Amino acid sequence: MLMRKLYILFSVGLFSLQVFSQSVPEYCLENDAAHRYLTEVQYDPNDYTYSRIMDYCDPYPCDYLKYDGYRKDQPLPVPIKLTSALETSGTLYVSEKADYSDALVKTLAAGADSVDVYNLIPGRLYYWKVETGNAGGDAVVVESGRFKTTGQLRMLKIDNIFNVRDMGGWTGLKGYKLKYGKIIRGSRLNVNGSTTKIITDDGIKELLRVGVRAELDMRDASNAANQSYSFLGSAYPIYNVNQAYRSRIATFADAPQSIQGINKLIEWLKAGKPVYLHCSVGADRTGTVAFLVGALCGMSEDALCKEFELTSFSADRIENERDRPNPERLIRQRSYVGRLDPNDNNDSYKFASMMDKVKSFPGETIQEKVYWHLKTGVSGTAVSEADLKWLMTYMIDCFDINATTLNMTKGQTFQLECDIKPSEENQDQKITFTSSDEHVATVSPDGLITAKGGGSARITAELDGFTKTVSISIPLVESVMPDTIAYGEYLYKVTGENLIKNGSFEYGNYLANWTSANGNALDESFFELKNHEGSDNCYLQCKADGDEASGKSIRTEWRISRNRTYVFGYRVKNSTNIKTESNPNLVTCLAYIKPKVDGEGDDFEWDDAEQVSRRAPSVPIVQLEYPSYDGEWTEIRYVFTNTEGYTYLQAWFSHLSEGGNDICLDNFYLAQVEEAGTNAVKSIYGDLPEGLMFNMRGVQVQEPGKGIIIKDGKKYLIK
Repeated sequence: MLMRKLYILFSVGLFSLQVFSQSVPEYCLENDAAHRYLTEVQYDPNDYTYSRIMDYCDPYPCDYLKYDGYRKDQPLPVPIKLTSALETSGTLYVSEKADYSDALVKTLAAGADSVDVYNLIPGRLYYWKVETGNAGGDAVVVESGRFKTTGQLRMLKIDNIFNVRDMGGWTGLKGYKLKYGKIIRGSRLNVNGSTTKIITDDGIKELLRVGVRAELDMRDASNAANQSYSFLGSAYPIYNVNQAYRSRIATFADAPQSIQGINKLIEWLKAGKPVYLHCSVGADRTGTVAFLVGALCGMSEDALCKEFELTSFSADRIENERDRPNPERLIRQRSYVGRLDPNDNNDSYKFASMMDKVKSFPGETIQEKVYWHLKTGVSGTAVSEADLKWLMTYMIDCFDINATTLNMTKGQTFQLECDIKPSEENQDQKITFTSSDEHVATVSPDGLITAKGGGSARITAELDGFTKTVSISIPLVESVMPDTIAYGEYLYKVTGENLIKNGSFEYGNYLANWTSANGNALDESFFELKNHEGSDNCYLQCKADGDEASGKSIRTEWRISRNRTYVFGYRVKNSTNIKTESNPNLVTCLAYIKPKVDGEGDDFEWDDAEQVSRRAPSVPIVQLEYPSYDGEWTEIRYVFTNTEGYTYLQAWFSHLSEGGNDICLDNFYLAQVEEAGTNAVKSIYGDLPEGLMFNMRGVQVQEPGKGIIIKDGKKYLIK
């Protein structure tokens, strides 16, 4: 029995040791005052007559210079403790990725046995390691570990500036959190009206490390010393919203400056530039913009009020520093940073006044009312609905996806993987996928992308109304154009690019720009993409006659310029070996205007004198020669100079399956050419030359009879 008890105790000990060794320590990043305020205070949305923030602030007045360590506008650090002091200097790496590819890096001096790490993101798992060098100069990991961060609010410790915090972490639309690292708000970086920086070089490095790439300054340009770039460095843009004090808090609805700031914020976020948003203190002008963004993204009234009030943890210190000789100003500042203080008679500083104004707008919720306000605008300044919807989708942390752009080849696949974030409202979360063009790329219900054909498309992943897009690009197979053209008695050199962008039928939308002869969209069931023998390149086989009001014919036009010489070419064949001579159903012409689409379809006559006279009596339509072909590919070419100023080269192909012979089309091109000389004629004695041969009309021939043929740009006389 004794042995059995010892065995049980030993087993329990091993189990406890294993659990302990695998446990991950957790650290709340919110300081005690901020954490208690956020968790203990709940505001009544119907009562804005009092403020609770001052119950958690320091005794007034306070002097921030006395606070060498703990400040209530800053986060708590994560303390990393080493088991023993470093014998030599080392390097600390902290990262959300196990491979440390995006690590925060800190240098540790010899003798260091601990280090505080600031400005991490709440709710994340982090990896850390400390490396030192050995005698051979190689890096050696001396200690490593993991930890989790908790809390919601991300205050930031940035050297020598105040009131810095991330707008991320708040609960927004449909219970999802706002993204961290996109909008950082705080106080000014320079002395007003001077190029003297308040922020230190270390502070600049830290703001850039957390991702800031642009500065949105709600002060007049003169306060930023009229700089054209940010005080963070010449690589970072700055934008000043002049007279933004007119649009703060209660007066914001009567002035356009806050909306102006939001438009610039959207512009930079779209460009991938997280923004540092500030004014002087980071309270009113900054707070108004932050309020509008937060309300637009679905923050509750309680959260909007708290986010606005958090400035009070630092504003007294800022004003104390800025206006130390003026105690009356300090008292006034003390009142308004309280935000809801009923004893402050200046309505322009009261949060309650702003809420009253917002609640007078149309809409059922605060979010709908702010949406209406920003969309409607003030004095001609508004935010477009497209940008409003983009910002809401962008700021809500709904899910992540493992790709944003993909360069693929035909037949290649890629599996999309989505990291769905938790929502307080939606527990049954399922992502749906759609393709903007299934001729280019398809996507399965589980996110498998398959590249189908050349061109570009967007794959959209949607969850709860929030979307992510993946841009797909597949190389386009261009039509093959000859370098030189033999046509009539002349040689021509191709000098321009192909003006027909879907002529190879490898493009995703292989019938792009084509319509039926009566102007309706084409029914793709009447057309089939087929592969050339021994090649992945495709051609179009037309499988339906052009009757029934030409709903099955295809027609299009391409613009041409005056006094330019062009070559227009394509390939054609029958699905059988039946010879077709001068097919009048494959019509190409030059026209001054687009043909009339009257629903009569195949009854339309390109050279109808009555129709021509109604539209351009002095410029008749010029019809090019009808093509001849059989069951082998035939090159059709026309060279012409547009001296009459025709506007369009038009093609209208009807009766595409007449007599059971499906017409096959491929390799359309239209390009500028210039004359390159006159063909010399050589008499042929013996065998014909190998390769493609053409008659004087530029039509490929298989077994030429007597007469002149063209091969490789040279004329041959067959006797």
